[in-house]
Amino acid sequence: MGFAPVGPAMVQRILFWSRKGEVACGEHAPQPGDPRRDGEGWQPIPPFASRRVQYQCQHCVTGRPIRHTSEKIRAPLAPVVLNVDDRPASLYWRERSLRMHGFTVANAATGESALAAARTLHPQVILLDVHLPDIDGRELCLQLKRDNKTAGIPVVLISTTLPQIGETVHDPLVYKADAYIPEPCEGRALAERLWQVLRKSA
Repeated sequence: MGFAPVGPAMVQRILFWSRKGEVACGEHAPQPGDPRRDGEGWQPIPPFASRRVQYQCQHCVTGRPIRHTSEKIRAPLAPVVLNVDDRPASLYWRERSLRMHGFTVANAATGESALAAARTLHPQVILLDVHLPDIDGRELCLQLKRDNKTAGIPVVLISTTLPQIGETVHDPLVYKADAYIPEPCEGRALAERLWQVLRKSA
């Protein structure tokens, strides 16, 4: 069965991304029936993501795909997440999940390195684990909010323990966190929560 012809305006209206971080228009993305479409997890970019970040087809712009997994070449204007956790497995999983959903990710394993990275990189959002080896993540959140260089960066706390002891991290008078994500958390839900925080802070 053939496909109905698609005009240039329709081709450019919808953009797609893959799990590898490749962004393509309808003309350059794998078509239905192409094994790459399912194998690489191609899906339309959500409308709210397109409004927040000005995505472009990487094939139309450069003639070759640009992948988020490359440190030297990455999608333009992808929001930067500072991913803070002292557990390598958690850092890797979150980085992989967030890159798959349109973010650029910088990692930090300690509170000290996270504070330095926040001041230097000025990321669009900080995903901050509560339990760090050198400082409690909640105290680090307060430090970030009190520092003129980092006060405007949204901070999202993430933890497996806080829901169990009923701490009110949503109260801005407590830790001044912009949001809280309980673990375990599925990758898509994690990315969607961060996009919500970015939209709110825009």
